[in-house]
Amino acid sequence: MDILKQVKHIYKTKYGFENNLNMLHTILNSNQVSENDKMFYNTVPIFGKTDRKSCFVKDFYNYYDSSEVFNNLYIDYINKYIKPLFNETKLVVQKTPNLRVHIPNNSNIGKRNNDPNENIIGVHCDSEFGHPTSEINFILAITEMFDTNSIYFEPKPNSGIKYSEYNNIKLKPIELWYGNLNQCKHYNMINKTNKTRISLDFRVIPYSLFKPSNSSSATSNKKFTIGDYYIIV
Repeated sequence: MDILKQVKHIYKTKYGFENNLNMLHTILNSNQVSENDKMFYNTVPIFGKTDRKSCFVKDFYNYYDSSEVFNNLYIDYINKYIKPLFNETKLVVQKTPNLRVHIPNNSNIGKRNNDPNENIIGVHCDSEFGHPTSEINFILAITEMFDTNSIYFEPKPNSGIKYSEYNNIKLKPIELWYGNLNQCKHYNMINKTNKTRISLDFRVIPYSLFKPSNSSSATSNKKFTIGDYYIIV
């Protein structure tokens, strides 16, 4: 898939990295990454504050913002694979997708004060942060997602089940998952798989259900409106 190739291209161009992307973390053992960027991974990030400051995430967005190539691939993917899932001529789509890089011995999302323990990290549902309840979450695997490098989520909102009983998203590269993370709580664990997980996620609303909101995203501070957080595809 072109999106997978383009993610590889970003890290090959920046670091000369040609290994499997699930070994991206090995770059941290080289002198190609600054000491400050290495130090970021010495601790678990803080939810909504430092969990977007990974050098690998910044590399992605520097590329995304400086070239239309990835954005064009993203829109093409929406048209080819997402639109056919809906009985709608137009979709409201997250303008800029999220790249997640979940390296071994760390977490992709940050910890929260109300997390139940140090192994269950960043428990939340998106509606806590003002996301419209009509949003549907999509996750596109760039590398394999499994066990502790993936996401754990409750099968239905307010399920009341133990965190240990949450479902685990399992995907092969370029496989797609979608569901209701707006209302269903989800979390990360410390990655003990020895494999980095890279995934792309974005949110979609059927155009017929979209209602503008004055709320803003907790991480990007963009308003949930067309042209700011969303675009129409």
